[in-house]
Formats: sequence, structure tokens, C-alpha cells
Amino acid sequence: MSEKAPYNEIDDYIATFSAEEARELEAASAAIDLAFLMHQAREESGLTQAAVAAVAGLQQQAVSRLERAGGNVQLSTVQRYFEALGFEVNLIVTEKKTGRVLGNTSLPTITRSMPYRRGGTRRMGAS
Repeated sequence: MSEKAPYNEIDDYIATFSAEEARELEAASAAIDLAFLMHQAREESGLTQAAVAAVAGLQQQAVSRLERAGGNVQLSTVQRYFEALGFEVNLIVTEKKTGRVLGNTSLPTITRSMPYRRGGTRRMGAS
């Protein structure tokens, strides 16, 4: 005998969303997941926001915003944050319909010889 999932009014409400609202909810959910991972990594490392900021070359306020899911975050910033905590960032690209993995990659390490430049981005593979 299979167990029936409990009724959830939130699921009913979300089912009424337009396609645009559903995309916005998905993006917000992903931002929250990323912020949680960032906070968890820092907590497990035993570092303060200020300490992570110093190692990553960020302002403490920027680290706080990252951990609160407060906006559109650049991949290079996420990478610098996790590298400061001793983690590596990997990307996995999957097909939405089938879940087939197209490929994956580990991002190259951003070192002090490649300083962060305000207003600019660092392309993968660029030297």
C-alpha cells in the first residue's frame, strides 16, 4: 500500500502561477539554495564573514549579501567565495526534458594573479 502525500495548499497556489511567475519562483528558489550552501560552507569552515571577505578579496557587506540571496550573483564571485573556503566549483549541464548530462567542468582556480576587477568579468579560459 502506497502512502498518499499530504495535501498542501501551497502546491495548489503555485499551480495557478503563470509561466513567468513559475520561472521567477524557480530563480528565487535557486538563489536561496546557493545562499544556503555559501553560508553552510562558511560555518563549517569556522570563519567569519569578514575573514572570508579578506581571503576572497571581497567586502564583508558583499559576503553578507551573498549569504542572503540578495540579487543576481556573478559566477566569478561565487567561485572566489568558495575558493576562499577551500572548495572547488563544478558545473554540470543537463538537458531539462530528459535529465541527460551534456557535460561537466571544474572551473579554473582564480588566484591573486587574476585579481577581481570591478565592472569586468573573467571569461573561462581567458588568461
